[in-house]
Amino acid sequence: MKKLLTIAALAGATGLSFGQGYVAFNNSSSTRFSTNSAAGQSFVTATAKPIGSYYFALFAGPTTLTNISTSVDPTLNGWTYVAIATNTAQGGRLDGNNFDSTGGSFNAVQTPGFAGGTTADFAIAGWSSSIGNTWSQAQAWWANGTHAGSAAVGGTFGIAPTVADNVIIANAGGPYNGIFGTGPGQIAGWGLTYYTIPEPTGFALAGLGAAAMLIFRRRKQ
Repeated sequence: MKKLLTIAALAGATGLSFGQGYVAFNNSSSTRFSTNSAAGQSFVTATAKPIGSYYFALFAGPTTLTNISTSVDPTLNGWTYVAIATNTAQGGRLDGNNFDSTGGSFNAVQTPGFAGGTTADFAIAGWSSSIGNTWSQAQAWWANGTHAGSAAVGGTFGIAPTVADNVIIANAGGPYNGIFGTGPGQIAGWGLTYYTIPEPTGFALAGLGAAAMLIFRRRKQ
């Protein structure tokens, strides 16, 4: 009996180890991201280096999720957070900075819930380091309406408007399929938008102006 239980436990552990595969999480020179450096300005060219540090969250979902809203939190639309990446020294490039369980290929991030040989869809969001260095911080910033000027932190944020569709998940050791590209069902380069807030000096000037108007009106009366 004990032997049977041991075998069952080992079989379960083995099944769990195959419960998640891997996908490449880095882009190429043909799929760069871009930003505008100030509200209202145009986006930088694809070959220019966006100013500052950025973070990127990867989300996975079943192949039935063929689109993503660019105006709300993607995790509210059935997507699951998978991994985070940062931008590199090369302008408009991002890098997952991960290794697979064999200590091998660079940028192979695990995909919980999707085993090797299965397919999944992927979405991605990016934001500036002024917002934070985790998806939970970016999530809270967006959900709280900071981008609309209701809090004291401006920042750059964007959700890729397209979804990587029917990506084949790889086993450990690869080769690993990427989500970025210029072909059908791949994510191409996209722009992150800078959202500003009124400067403290702007609030102060507005307050002084209102006070001056009140004084002027009282004197006229």
